[in-house]
Amino acid sequence: MNLQDRVAIVTGAGRRGGIGVAVAQRLAAAGAHLVIADLAAPPSTLLHGGSGQWEEMQAVAQEIETTGVRCLPLRVDVTQAASVAEMMTAAMQAFDRVDILVNNAGATIGPAPVAQMAEEAWRRTLEINATGTFLCCKAALPAMIRGGRGGRIINMSSLAARRPKIYMSAYAASKAAVVALSESLAQEVAAFGITVNAVLPGDIDTALKQWGFQLEAQVMGRPYDEVVKTNVARIPLARLGVPADVANLVAWLASDEASFITGQAYNVTGGRELT
Repeated sequence: MNLQDRVAIVTGAGRRGGIGVAVAQRLAAAGAHLVIADLAAPPSTLLHGGSGQWEEMQAVAQEIETTGVRCLPLRVDVTQAASVAEMMTAAMQAFDRVDILVNNAGATIGPAPVAQMAEEAWRRTLEINATGTFLCCKAALPAMIRGGRGGRIINMSSLAARRPKIYMSAYAASKAAVVALSESLAQEVAAFGITVNAVLPGDIDTALKQWGFQLEAQVMGRPYDEVVKTNVARIPLARLGVPADVANLVAWLASDEASFITGQAYNVTGGRELT
């Protein structure tokens, strides 16, 4: 999977141990130059799993550059068109091309029963996960089309799009929207040699997933270790995934080896959706 001298943008890459950082590191290992972006702001007052930190993202960028590629860290709010446009301008000024876009920025904000969910929690979840993906695609496409080299767009959805859990209606709806957007957009841009695919991680061992397990334990009144054990028992491969499991698929989808694949939604779940 040779990505030598290609340029990739990875959003939601400000938290060490997360999927975004693993994706950036994997693409760099294949030779791609990187723009890594994150909100890097204090968490909302709503119930939230936290977000990346600016200093942490800068350190990740420095580590990536030791592998021989360039890496530009940027603050971006994917829910704001102006902020996304600034990210694209900075990427083009630094590299003069964009070949790969990985829309990984996402959040679970204020999970609750629908009858008790704050309207702001619903809106913010959809804005980050669905609208943010749309805005980044819209901003990156002109550069990909003008470049005449085609491109790769990989949108991070979730198993929740296929197997929603209770109290997670906003998150599930937003991630289902990502799949539908990917399938529609793939048809629109195929003539330009641009592929669009979605990736649906299941239980991946990240800080956000650990937060989710802690929340589940609290709501259900069960010990944390028991919640984790119960969830792992539902996975045929009998383990939690790790960020590299997702990153390896993303790197393949970004490569020429996947040039005839578009409009697909790939589960990275250890078979969880089968049980």
